[in-house]
Amino acid sequence: MNLKLFFYLMSIAALLTACSNADDLGEMAPSEPLNSEVKMSAPENNMFAQRNGEKLLTGAYTDPSDYSHYYNDPVIAEHANKLMCEADTNMAASLNSVEITDEHLAELKDFVEGTILSTENKQYTKMMSILKWIRANIRYDYNDQDAYSVSKNRVAVCQGYSNLMVAMLHTQGIKATVATGFLANTGGHAWVYALADGTWYVADPTNRNNVYRMRADLSQYKGTLQPWNIDMPLAQDDKFVYDFRDKHFNIRQVLTDDEQVSVPFGALGYRITAFDPIGGINEHVRELYLSLNIFSIGEYVQGLKTHGTNLQEIYVFNDENRYINAYDGCVYKIKYTSSTKTTTFLKLLYVPGGKREIKFAPLAKITSKLIEDLPNVEVIRFDEATLTFEDYAITGCPSLKEIYINMNAQVSNKAFDDLPAGCEVIRYDPLETGIRPIYM
Repeated sequence: MNLKLFFYLMSIAALLTACSNADDLGEMAPSEPLNSEVKMSAPENNMFAQRNGEKLLTGAYTDPSDYSHYYNDPVIAEHANKLMCEADTNMAASLNSVEITDEHLAELKDFVEGTILSTENKQYTKMMSILKWIRANIRYDYNDQDAYSVSKNRVAVCQGYSNLMVAMLHTQGIKATVATGFLANTGGHAWVYALADGTWYVADPTNRNNVYRMRADLSQYKGTLQPWNIDMPLAQDDKFVYDFRDKHFNIRQVLTDDEQVSVPFGALGYRITAFDPIGGINEHVRELYLSLNIFSIGEYVQGLKTHGTNLQEIYVFNDENRYINAYDGCVYKIKYTSSTKTTTFLKLLYVPGGKREIKFAPLAKITSKLIEDLPNVEVIRFDEATLTFEDYAITGCPSLKEIYINMNAQVSNKAFDDLPAGCEVIRYDPLETGIRPIYM
């Protein structure tokens, strides 16, 4: 998936339907959890990253099923504030997801300097003049959100307002980026972070002319403008690129060409809590090690699904991670019981694209399209506790040869879809030693 298109994936549906109407985000239907618990242990190696004094940005990890403060979580703005004030400001020199050709950008520059600005010298004054012009001249309605189109049509919703403001600021050498998230208690929204005269400002060109100093005025805007995503990398080293995504400090890209990669515990002095590499994974990477700091692999797991086609195994520090777990190299959402060190598998999140044989954790039900578009898998083995397969449970696996399921499982006649003609579904008797095939 195009990186720039993905940046809007979480927010664009809400952005095009409201800057004033609430919009629930749908969640992928989970597999039915199994009541029995399974004891798991982390691999005995030193590949997992360890704490090194990083601070945890606490409070940002809202349960997606808890809507009580889904659209009102002021702590998110605090976290973005802390990260942005530590970020490499050179990362904001790029337009990132704001698309505009060099020719159109030059035309926009002439317009800004000939129509909007007069004799302003300070970046802050230029920023305010641009903001006020957009507020006075762009009408709120549905249309193309591309920055140049908005400048010509003078019609946009909040995404277009923000795209245009960022593009105009860049024509004046003012670093800026788009934030997408929520207007508290309202719905999806987009606004602008701009670095003028060495200070980060928060500006909402859709709704108001005033701006806020990101650090000093936090109390004035944190209850209103609550970012989920910031459209710029925050930092980069020789192995990784980091950003703020889905309310987490996130690994945006894996640069290293090592076959075995340990995801770091932190950067910029803060703990990294998500691994959603929408910027890509080096093609040589085969194994990933996620420590107890990783809470999420992305609301839609899009970074891994798109760029993890060469991955073969993911390991999670299972004995301590309370949110996700690995079973035979695949990643699951879990419920962890610390007193007994047992794990209940709630939902399959991700299967590495390079795996050829998969043994799944015990899930009572395999829901529609839970296992989809795996190009390399040849053998799938389901736990004996998996007893229900819904329509299209497995679909689009062109190399699949064998599927092993409990002989007592209830299987929809559409459960296995778009599979090779020679693929065999083999029912086994869990009471026997080994597997006794019963062919369908």
